[in-house]
Amino acid sequence: MKKVIYLDYAATTPVSKEVFNFMKRYFIKEFGNPSSLHLLGQKALKALDFARNNIKELIEADYFREIIFTSSATESNNLAIKGLVSHYFFRLKLKPHIISSTIEHPSILEVLKDLEKLNLIEYSLAKPEKTGLVDVDKILSLIKENTVLITLHYVNSEIGIVQNIKELGQKIKEINKNRDIKITFHTDAAQAPLTEDISIKNLNVDMMTLSSHKIYGPKGIACLFKKENIILERLISGSEQEFELRAGTENVPLIVGFSRALEIAVKNKEKNRKYLENLRNYFISRLKEENVNFEINGDINFSTPKILNLYFPKKTSQEILIYLDSKGIMVSPGMACKARALTPSYIIEELFPNSDRSYKSIRFSFGLETKKRDLDYVVKVLKRFLR
Repeated sequence: MKKVIYLDYAATTPVSKEVFNFMKRYFIKEFGNPSSLHLLGQKALKALDFARNNIKELIEADYFREIIFTSSATESNNLAIKGLVSHYFFRLKLKPHIISSTIEHPSILEVLKDLEKLNLIEYSLAKPEKTGLVDVDKILSLIKENTVLITLHYVNSEIGIVQNIKELGQKIKEINKNRDIKITFHTDAAQAPLTEDISIKNLNVDMMTLSSHKIYGPKGIACLFKKENIILERLISGSEQEFELRAGTENVPLIVGFSRALEIAVKNKEKNRKYLENLRNYFISRLKEENVNFEINGDINFSTPKILNLYFPKKTSQEILIYLDSKGIMVSPGMACKARALTPSYIIEELFPNSDRSYKSIRFSFGLETKKRDLDYVVKVLKRFLR
């Protein structure tokens, strides 16, 4: 049987055994609809309420109803942006201005493009530094009188850089003291909980996106935290689920699994960070020992240890990906939603314009199951292929 080494944990993680076992009874025994009035419905509602309150406590939100469950981080980002824009444009008759960066996930950038095409918004994008960081003052310099939203990712899914969310949030708070039109601050934190602080009070955010399948929970479930005073228009109409912000029967098994996965992630954050940092540093040192020619994209001093993006000047991303896959090593040229196209990475292009890095880089993302012996094998295979 061919050896299989998975190093694409930033794309998705397996469901942990603890989470899977916790979810099972809500598929088979306590399977009621939480809107039903009978016993099974009430048991499902109790589980739903417990999960929502648990997430509220884990991120230090103030109110239970500030947690809105969705099907994915992409949907959460859409609700955050489109919901806010709809309120300003249709209710308040204001064409809003939004600020973001050029290295956001497509579920941010494509939403902004779509809304601009419909003439519903105007937007400005800040470019990153070579380190991968987006300068806070550069973002703030883009503020206009009609700016209603700043959205910036917390951890970049392709290069792993952790943005200065806390500093930006604090400065937005100060700016808002002297503004009639307050600026809402949103962060996509889908990649953050395994290694980073997700307290909304520490981060100074008004809205935050979280995802289950990046943290050893099930796919198909995520949430949007939004402060109670933030008004969003719903995207999905129907019944009154999710405080009338997202109609449709709640997926109780996935929700309770998500809640438990987030609880485990927050509890083990420091331990996870140390373990993943040790793996990343070991991998880098082994590549150097074997004289593999590579360079790091972004500055790892500002990075989550679970993601490492490397430039290999001798081969293209596609050549490396295909070869590693043939040897049972699963990696990615970039974020999963763009990887199928095998197009040059727009994020690497932003960091290194007019270079070949965007089509000669590979993302390695480590997991809690990754072992040093796995990385030894990867280095051996890379050395053979890149010599």
